[in-house]
Amino acid sequence: MGIGHSLVDSAADHDPEWPNKREIDWSYTRNYSRFLREEGWNPTVVTSLEIVTERIVSLLQDPLGQGSWDRRGLVIGHVQSGKTANYLGLVARAADAGFRFIVIVAGIHNNLRRQTQERVDSGFVGWTSDPQSRIRTGVGKFHGHSRPVVLTNVLSDFTKQNAQQLQASLGDWSKPVVVVIKKNVSTLGQIHSWLKDFNLQSGESQIAGAPMLFIDDEADNASVNTSKPDLDPTKTNGLIREILALFRKSCYVGYTATPFANIFINPAAYDDRTREDLFPRDFIYCLDAPNNYFGAETIFLEDDGEAKHIRKIGDAEDILPLKHKKDIALTDLPKSLKQAIQTFLLTRAIRNVRGQRLKHCSMLINVSRFVDVQKNVRVLVHSYLETLRNAIRANYALPGSISVKNAYIASLKDLFDVEHFNGPESWEEVRAELDNAIGSIKTLVVNSSKSDEPLDYAAYSMRGEALNAIAVGGLSLSRGLTIEGLTVWSH
Repeated sequence: MGIGHSLVDSAADHDPEWPNKREIDWSYTRNYSRFLREEGWNPTVVTSLEIVTERIVSLLQDPLGQGSWDRRGLVIGHVQSGKTANYLGLVARAADAGFRFIVIVAGIHNNLRRQTQERVDSGFVGWTSDPQSRIRTGVGKFHGHSRPVVLTNVLSDFTKQNAQQLQASLGDWSKPVVVVIKKNVSTLGQIHSWLKDFNLQSGESQIAGAPMLFIDDEADNASVNTSKPDLDPTKTNGLIREILALFRKSCYVGYTATPFANIFINPAAYDDRTREDLFPRDFIYCLDAPNNYFGAETIFLEDDGEAKHIRKIGDAEDILPLKHKKDIALTDLPKSLKQAIQTFLLTRAIRNVRGQRLKHCSMLINVSRFVDVQKNVRVLVHSYLETLRNAIRANYALPGSISVKNAYIASLKDLFDVEHFNGPESWEEVRAELDNAIGSIKTLVVNSSKSDEPLDYAAYSMRGEALNAIAVGGLSLSRGLTIEGLTVWSH
């Protein structure tokens, strides 16, 4: 992984050498790097991440410096290429350097906020935040790790009432304070109210003793029009700016893979209440993807990318038209989707043969934004898996020439021969793993707060197991939720 590229306002009153001009104990940073290495990250990638986060933190301002300041920046990364890992590294460095209040806004959906909270727990806090089970995790297992104060948990977003019950303000804690919140008007309003009512000194207009880092994940989503009042972009944007304005020292860093909305913000926009808009006037940093990253360039720019990786769907329109209403009734799945499910099953079996039984494996089905249709598709997928499961259990252990007399086994073998013709695994090896593979596959509906079914990879990892899931969802799946071990995507 390279170190990326940056565009910096050189005329700003800023010294990029500030991290080197005083003694800083980078303990949170060291523990985070150690955690990634023990999680199996390539040491070279971890080193690159350290260099990149060192560069980004130098683009912030020295939290112990004199005066007041308000830095604005943007970090651009590829889709599913490690943006969360990057900003967790930035959080660790910022905490080491002296930032006292760290806000992480993790998109607009509960499942993404929960997933981000879990990663913050492992990579920064060091303790699980589930009220029912608070144990050491991730960096917390390292001797001497200093536990930050965390005001949110995997079950609960920030509320002013819960924060008040602690009977403490930011100035009362000697350790950094972190919150992981959804991007909506209600939550942002409660944080603003708590900061204003319990952290502002009498007669002061800004909080002086707690330099703040505000990380806005999926930063472009704050500017997308929506009819939902709680997600109103103008109110959301305004509240973020009001929170920033409450601090004498603040840094705003947006993270996104689609920066168009952010760079087209009017850089001159200003009003007396919310002050400057969120235009990244001080810096833009473009992250490099690891060289083993599989993304749009591999699929669309390599000569044989589309032929190797994309199977065009031509049989779905009669069953589920591209434009459809939420009350459409589906009675069957397209043949192409059944084939995609078989491909996922073969992938799981192949990974078992390769000794990767404890690696998560996922399939994503994103064919409708309507929750009712997603539930309908999930039922049909589950039913088809049961049919496959029964056929496999009755036939997979029979001699090869007999087992393929079953139509489902024969279909799986034909698909294996076409899609895995140059792989080292034999059909006989894969066939022997089919029963184990299909027996572990779960089907989940993943959407907004209406019917959250968390893709809880962390819970499986803690039990020493792998989650093998077919996730059926819509807009929630396109807004930063990490699908671990994604191998098949049907869209």
